[in-house]
Amino acid sequence: MNQRFTLFIAWMACSLALSMAACGQKDAVEETTVHSYLEGRLTVSAEIDSVPDYRDFEVLVALNNEGLPDTLGFAVTDSTGGFHFDITAPERGFYPLFVSRRGQILGVGELAVAEGDSATLKATFPLGNRSLRFRSMENSAWAAYRNTKAQYNKALVEIIRSGQYDEQAVANSVAQTTMIFWNIRTTFPNTMGSEVASAEAVLMIGGWNDSLALAWAMEIDPQHSSYAEVGRMARQAQARLAGQAAALQLIGDFQARAVNDQQRAQLQAERVLAHLDSLQHDEALAAAHALIDTYPTNTDWTDWAARAIYELENLLPGMMAPSFTATTKEGDTVVLDSLRGRLVLLEFYVPQDPVFQREVQERNALYEAVGEVALVIVSVSAEPDTLLNEAFLEGRDVPGFHVFAPEGLDHRIARSYNINVLPTRYLIDSEGKIIGKYVGGAMATLREDVMALLRQDT
Repeated sequence: MNQRFTLFIAWMACSLALSMAACGQKDAVEETTVHSYLEGRLTVSAEIDSVPDYRDFEVLVALNNEGLPDTLGFAVTDSTGGFHFDITAPERGFYPLFVSRRGQILGVGELAVAEGDSATLKATFPLGNRSLRFRSMENSAWAAYRNTKAQYNKALVEIIRSGQYDEQAVANSVAQTTMIFWNIRTTFPNTMGSEVASAEAVLMIGGWNDSLALAWAMEIDPQHSSYAEVGRMARQAQARLAGQAAALQLIGDFQARAVNDQQRAQLQAERVLAHLDSLQHDEALAAAHALIDTYPTNTDWTDWAARAIYELENLLPGMMAPSFTATTKEGDTVVLDSLRGRLVLLEFYVPQDPVFQREVQERNALYEAVGEVALVIVSVSAEPDTLLNEAFLEGRDVPGFHVFAPEGLDHRIARSYNINVLPTRYLIDSEGKIIGKYVGGAMATLREDVMALLRQDT
């Protein structure tokens, strides 16, 4: 127990952000369901210690339980630096691994744990800028996914920072990244990394290549943890290709193949959205009530259905827009009620969205044509990454109040306006009433509505 005490204290002091909800979120291990194995060798650089005695490195894999760690696996190295131990975890997932020696934490890593997986760890300390690297089918798959995603994010930031949006460059990056993601399922079949990568491939390619998105979506097994999310993207792709009736039929097909009520409820929610996107308010209301009636114990999605009903009862044209107070990126406060007397364009977006990027110039032209006396724009970015937000605005003239929402679509303003698709804009009149909702590439329609309103006022 004494050997583990240092690592226990380290857990209390170190907050490790893990990639999947399974990590460090479950209760203490009551029924062991996953067994894996880790072995390796830890050494010290000869420049630091010329004596080749590498005993007493402590290696701990842990599960967080209400702030305290439960040991999933533990070993101490021998004089050669070798170690090995079995890992017992409540479920497959990613768990923190700590390496310490003589009371000092030397390295922290993220270990993929899955049934039957056997991993190795070899490292020489001090690590410097290097990270702990685990070799196994599961860990290699996860590394392939993370490295590909990092390269994509880097390319995206460079494109945004360039100040010249190059849609073809973004399209090429998306195509390359999604193809690598999709191929991970072949290179590392039945791994957590391939599962995440294949779903993300479908979600990313939608809107760029809808035919491919649909083809890939139909290959996702209903047992896949992101099956419902894939079905939602497939619906949107089908709507763009073949219309809403075909999209609703596709959702029905996905629901029929679903394996549990959580999936069926989530897909029923997408049916509500399909009707909302088509301004079929009565059908959307009926679908939302059906969700609550059919899945009364599915708290997440019944709550969501209540929000959809809220939109239908509170966010239609002619209704008072929900009031809000927000802090802009400059630290100023913007209050909707204080903007009475002018039209308000409230928009929700993410900076890397090609639809939003294409419409920025038209958006700015509308603002310049109408003038700040008649129109105020409040822009809410649902992109959690501040770097992407700042890169987009840097060097650009994008008039209006800018609010960053690190919670994404769970931000209080986005929730109060029930935002599900980006970009989405609300036009609010001088009395604070909703004039209309504009989903996706609808700037032309919005501009026509604004000009029509101004003509009525003159």
